[in-house]
Amino acid sequence: MKRMMFAFFYILLGLTLAGKVLNWIFSFDAQTNQIINTAMFTLVGIAYLVMGRGWDKKAEKAVILICGGLLITTNFLDTGKTITMVRIACLLTPMLIARFSKAPEAA
Repeated sequence: MKRMMFAFFYILLGLTLAGKVLNWIFSFDAQTNQIINTAMFTLVGIAYLVMGRGWDKKAEKAVILICGGLLITTNFLDTGKTITMVRIACLLTPMLIARFSKAPEAA
């Protein structure tokens, strides 16, 4: 079951990536681009929520889980400079934590 869920998740990520690349080629309208961006941030947020469960240190775990939750919830707010800065911080923070801390072994 776990393998099937990961396969489904990777398919969704691939479709989102394909949508972003096709947007560069065909220049979709704003509504379609917004749907693709919402899917992208939601999938990254879900990935961070799943990744956060594997961390041992409580502080790192909390930051990663909060960033994943914020990426999902900011999709449904009006985009402005503040929301954009929060999104960028939430995208970069778990990557920096994973890069510079001792990450748990992959299961």
